[in-house]
Amino acid sequence: MYKKIIDSLQDSIALINVDGEIIVTNKSWQKFCKETKGCLKDADIAGINYLDILSSSNYLEEYNGILAVLKGEIPFFRTTYTCLSQNWYTKIVNPLIEKGKVTGATITRKDISEYEKERIEIYADLENMSDAFLTVDKDWQITYINKEAEKLLSAPKAELLGEDLWEVYPDAIDSIFNKSYSKTMNERVETRFEAYYDPLKTWFEIYAYPKENGGISIYFNNINEKKVKEDKLWNTAHHDHLTEMPNRLLLLKRLEKRIVEQDPFVLFFLDLNNFKHVNDAYGHEMGDILLLEIASRLKRDLSDKFFISRYGGDEFVLCTTYIDDFQVQSDAYRILSAIEKPFNNPKLPPLNITASIGISLFPENGDSADSLITAADIAMYEAKKIKGDQWIRYESVMSKSLNRRLIIEKSLKEAILTNAYYTVFQPQVNILENEIIGIEVLSRWKHPELGFISPDEFITIAEETGQIRMLTEHIIDTSLLMYNKWKKVSGYNGGISINVSSSLLNEPSFVSFLMYQLEKHSIPRGILEIEITENVQIFSSSIITHHMHDIQKAGIRIAIDDFGVGYSNLSYINNLPISKIKIDKFFTNCIGENAKGEAILQAIIVLANNLKMDVLAEGVETEKQRNFLKANNCSLVQGFFYDMPLNEDQFSYRLQQFGIKYPAKQKGI
Repeated sequence: MYKKIIDSLQDSIALINVDGEIIVTNKSWQKFCKETKGCLKDADIAGINYLDILSSSNYLEEYNGILAVLKGEIPFFRTTYTCLSQNWYTKIVNPLIEKGKVTGATITRKDISEYEKERIEIYADLENMSDAFLTVDKDWQITYINKEAEKLLSAPKAELLGEDLWEVYPDAIDSIFNKSYSKTMNERVETRFEAYYDPLKTWFEIYAYPKENGGISIYFNNINEKKVKEDKLWNTAHHDHLTEMPNRLLLLKRLEKRIVEQDPFVLFFLDLNNFKHVNDAYGHEMGDILLLEIASRLKRDLSDKFFISRYGGDEFVLCTTYIDDFQVQSDAYRILSAIEKPFNNPKLPPLNITASIGISLFPENGDSADSLITAADIAMYEAKKIKGDQWIRYESVMSKSLNRRLIIEKSLKEAILTNAYYTVFQPQVNILENEIIGIEVLSRWKHPELGFISPDEFITIAEETGQIRMLTEHIIDTSLLMYNKWKKVSGYNGGISINVSSSLLNEPSFVSFLMYQLEKHSIPRGILEIEITENVQIFSSSIITHHMHDIQKAGIRIAIDDFGVGYSNLSYINNLPISKIKIDKFFTNCIGENAKGEAILQAIIVLANNLKMDVLAEGVETEKQRNFLKANNCSLVQGFFYDMPLNEDQFSYRLQQFGIKYPAKQKGI
């Protein structure tokens, strides 16, 4: 049956074993070998060693590529070549894997002659099109330039090809050119911008696109004539570059004018809910498309009586004349209604977008543009706490939220110095051995005035105010001190895992601090583990990547926390020295409740196991969840099913009474 299937395929297919011997070929492969009448004429016979044929025929690139696949050194091999009257072919070699071991490979040969003809035609089109076009590789070397580009850049192709883009145009290094091209190069997203290049005395309109090989393609045009017609300097200074809406500066000028005229008005401060999730899930290009759609709706659906500005990020500020409270309420609903309608833009995925609006009035809530915007901003954050489409008018009592934040900011450093922060420890359990193999260190804070403050709140403020390093270093130092205490008293030698903000990995001195802590506390290799949350920063920064490799070499393990709900790009798993994947509690909660969530959970476990990484499920609270994870080869868990986070004394007592084992009959274990 299998032979009939592959014989029916147009592509040439052969299967070889791990030694390179041909197991089976399809009819297309056999026909190709007969037509070549050369060294490959016998390469369709079962038992013939295909690697020997390639080696003796001096086809070393293909020989080495197949050998690397069979040895498991590369995930696949691909090559393109001409043969048979200049026809073009591509050959792809994929491993056959059984129980985690490579047992052979499939070789697929595809005729791509038509594709190559089209490619040649495309190059002809590029050469003759009216837009200027050039490409650079991942090392910024110019690899192609068409006739129009030669003309606009006033330089012949012979002088530009193979040259470093920034060496040829050094004045563009500290400019929007470098920033935009680097974004396209590093984040693999399209960028569009207009910029003036002084050495050429030219305004350019530029579109940059990522290429599959890691470089970028750049389309550009001379728009000097367009810029002459526009009041370019004023427009640039007073309008948002993405949406072309009035920006913050123009908003402030408009508000100040109305205040001087003593014209009562109402201010709507609008913020999209969970916009960061859109960027994380679909990329910043999609986020920009969404912002453009929102901006378009606001301008289209609201009357001319509104002054609409993009305040920054996903924030918009709208202003209109104040008539009465009914009008304020009606306008708020109109704005929310414009946001919540389904999107018909084919470039956007299915999205359910909501917004929160804070409202302030002049002169009731302030006598300056800044005070009115601040009041509306505070009200907007109160609306966000309710979640969903909400609007709230500012009240003076809301300033307490701002005061709370200011108190937390002020108390952060003092709390660290006085040990007001304390740590708790949640066991990480091997469910096959029913024993503790590690602990995660979690920080807690009971403020003398505000009471218990959630870690999400004070850690976020610590990061925003630059105090996260001091807090993290304090937690690491005290936790390793406790680890040695447990080791001495109870013989505990499991791992200890501590959360670290990815921003800290950008600092060489913090990496040095980690090394110092290992030496100071005599921590063996493989004991300390740092947990970082997946986000774009950890794989877009070459500095962080370098530091992570240094950390790994020092014997510190690296785990990705909350895996599956953060940034969707998985390339960092292959590029970074990650030892463990911690599956977010969201997927654990899907067990028995959500079939799609279960499927994703199973896929993550398979991915981690195939990559030889530890995989740990967070938030395990029931026996059903534990049994599901065990059945799906996830042996490491963490959650209330075994233990809630324990303070130092509780964990010490637990080790003294039970060691690292759990009672066999505890909770149905």
